[in-house]
Amino acid sequence: MTEPSAVRRGSAVRRADSRDSSSAAQISSEALGAPGIHAAAIDGAGLVLGVDVGNSKTHVVVADREGRVVGVASGPGLQSGLGGLDTMLTPLIDLAERASGARSGFDAACLALAGIDLPEQEQAMTRLAAEASLAERITVLNDTFALLRTGPDRGDGVAVVAGAGINCVGVRGDVHVRYHAMGTVSGDWGGGMELGRETLSLACRAEDGRGEPTALSDAVPQHFGLERPLQVTEQIMRGELSEHRLVELARVALETATQGDAVAQTLVSRVADEVVTFVETTRRRLTWPDDQGPLPVLLGGGLLQSGNEFLLGRIREPYADGDRATISVATVPPIVGSLLLAYDLLGGDAPDAGELAGQVETALA
Repeated sequence: MTEPSAVRRGSAVRRADSRDSSSAAQISSEALGAPGIHAAAIDGAGLVLGVDVGNSKTHVVVADREGRVVGVASGPGLQSGLGGLDTMLTPLIDLAERASGARSGFDAACLALAGIDLPEQEQAMTRLAAEASLAERITVLNDTFALLRTGPDRGDGVAVVAGAGINCVGVRGDVHVRYHAMGTVSGDWGGGMELGRETLSLACRAEDGRGEPTALSDAVPQHFGLERPLQVTEQIMRGELSEHRLVELARVALETATQGDAVAQTLVSRVADEVVTFVETTRRRLTWPDDQGPLPVLLGGGLLQSGNEFLLGRIREPYADGDRATISVATVPPIVGSLLLAYDLLGGDAPDAGELAGQVETALA
């Protein structure tokens, strides 16, 4: 594949965010390969669509079949205004139009969506996308699969994501392993929200004497500009502080653990143990053979990509010899994995992940 020109890598790439309401802006003729094409007059023929919907933000990227990015757009995620699975398709199509001028007729599309955890959800969204003539070939799946596709093994291996929640998927050829990932009601613990709640709980118990002394007693209220942990609880009860903000305390726990606090270290070690449990369970369910080499494991999400060496060190510890698994932290945005999964639908060789990532990161900057 030829190296995309400087124009393709930024200046000719269409960029839009949720504040850009124009759907009829002129798209660069060099980006589209034909002069003077108006956005409102084209469909997605010859183009590939990748969508990544997270809890906080949505990214959409459109590229041509040669791997040249022609447009990007960003918007709210599941928890910040995008809407539920039954209503999100229209906003996603709007973002695709802002990125490329096209609302339908793409050669291939991948919708990688947080919150898609059951096969019937995938089937329902696929049906809606097909009814909207979004693309000739469509795949809908959980966004963790998009993260895994950014790895060096073209999607074989295990991906664990710990952001606001926690999830894991595994792939070996045609065998897929997945989890319900609906929080404590499906047995899950270890995402930022659970970690944040437990951080506040431990700080409160230390304040009232039921728990061990911990530096979290100072760090937690200081994060919110308060003096005592139970003041945080009181503000939540009075509606002065959104409970959703407790996810911010996950970083407080990580930092306090790194500073040597025993209570915080025990808590963060529990997150590491959950990640290792996901990896080992998924390896077993994949029946990953020993003669296939170490299991590739890719870590993503805000917690696991935080760079916190205490957490990452505890995760890597059981795999220090490199024989059973290789642990890597994702460096490529999951939207690139979504785009690669769309290219996979076309058959043949997909573009290079690193090259796509360079274009996408430049366009989104």
